[in-house]
Amino acid sequence: MEASPAQISQAVQNLYDTYPFPPEPLLDEPPPGFNWRWQWDAAYNFCTGQMPARRDVRILDAGCGTGVSTDSLVHLNPQAQVTAIDLSPGALKVAQERCARSGATRVEFHHLSLFDVAQLPGEFDLINSVGVLHHTPDPIRGIQALAGKLAPGGLMHIFVYGELGRWEIELMQKAIGILQGDKRGDYQDGVKIGRSIFASLPETNRLVKREKERWAIENHKDECFADMYVHPQEIDYNIETLFELIDASGLDFVGFSNPDFWNLERLLGKAPEALERAKQLDIRQQYRLIELLDTDVAHY
Repeated sequence: MEASPAQISQAVQNLYDTYPFPPEPLLDEPPPGFNWRWQWDAAYNFCTGQMPARRDVRILDAGCGTGVSTDSLVHLNPQAQVTAIDLSPGALKVAQERCARSGATRVEFHHLSLFDVAQLPGEFDLINSVGVLHHTPDPIRGIQALAGKLAPGGLMHIFVYGELGRWEIELMQKAIGILQGDKRGDYQDGVKIGRSIFASLPETNRLVKREKERWAIENHKDECFADMYVHPQEIDYNIETLFELIDASGLDFVGFSNPDFWNLERLLGKAPEALERAKQLDIRQQYRLIELLDTDVAHY
């Protein structure tokens, strides 16, 4: 029997109550580093080629988890007012402690689903939703709900999974699910079984090789392993289904935040005839061609 949207949302909440994510350490100082996607001036300039007219913007962190993104959004935008929402009370508790300890005071938290974001007053100039839509039971409904809260001329930054670069992950997810059987939903059991599988498989196994070359450093933490391999809800995208999601939002697509990856010359520069043919394609066909030729697309 297929799970209802409410059951899926509850299962996702249970995962993140068990394993609050992301598991970055709490600091008694502002977070290190700089993520330009979370800084209003830099993101606005990237998207428009101009500097914004104002900096006293409203920012929504939609699906904040343990507040890693929220913390940076507050510190990187000293004139902004930040609102953060999440489905998991456990993750929200960590987020609140993280921001309190770092001095990120211009933020308010709400225990709220993406689907219920209309309950928040007003509109937002920047909406950040990283790693969230693909874990909802209805991503189209989710992105439409967020789009309804975006102010005119505002920006939305989203991150969703790519199916081509997560092929081995999907196989391991299915294998763990088969072995869990009736224990699916017991996330600690899923982590234990998953780790025992990886420990048993030969070094030459494709799943093991991919794990070691790409994910093992972060996955030594159970929170990361659980998020990757025992998540109860995941929808992976390709260029075609990604743009179905974007089109459904009613918003304009400005571009990918990693434009160098989507450069045809990077792959076809030594094949001038193929490159010329590729340049005649519409931009979405060009994107599709690039991901087919370089399948290491784990996210967009």
